[in-house]
Order: sequence, then structure tokens, then C-alpha cells
Amino acid sequence: MENNKNFIPKENLIMLMMAGSIVLFNIIGFIVSYFVWKEYSSESDFIRINGKKLLNFHISFVIYTFIAGLSIIVLVGMILTPLVGLAYFILTIIGMVKYGSHKDYEYPLTFNFIS
Repeated sequence: MENNKNFIPKENLIMLMMAGSIVLFNIIGFIVSYFVWKEYSSESDFIRINGKKLLNFHISFVIYTFIAGLSIIVLVGMILTPLVGLAYFILTIIGMVKYGSHKDYEYPLTFNFIS
């Protein structure tokens, strides 16, 4: 178990549920995941570190999607928007596989909004 001084049983399942809820329920899932992260981050280093990375990843990709959507005006967005969506989907699945194996995952293309 990496980065854990206080192990919570099934903390990898908590991370899987956080990632899945964001994907399935968008903003409501993000809000729920944020509060779950705040609740468990003091008890688990795995949730504190990876939850922060997960939330920052989703905030970053909301911004990327917005920019790609705006770029449809100049026709670049017709290609960029599906690519951003595909990258989001693939990176989320990779993260969920890592969380299922109780491993840390460093999302690429992510800005640190939550520190």
C-alpha cells in the first residue's frame, strides 16, 4: 500500500466511486466526490493524494472542453472537441484501473487548482 500511514479498508473502492461518480453524474458527482475527498483525506494519504489529482484532472478537462467548444467557431473545434472527449475518457479509465489496483496515478495535462 503506497503512501499510507493510516490505511482505510477499501480506500481504493472509495477512489473508484469518486472517479465513477464524476464521470456518470458530472457536476453533482464532482461535488459529492469533493466532499468525500475532504472527509477521508485526513484519514488516508492514498485518498488525500489521489483525490486531489482526480479533482484537478476533472477541473482541467472541463476547461479544455470549454475551450475546444469555443474553438468550433474557427472550425478547429470540430476536430479538437472529440479528441478532448476521447482523451478524457481514456485517461479516466486508466486512472480507475490504477485505483482498483491501489496504485497512485499521475494524470497528464492537469493543472493544480486544489492544493
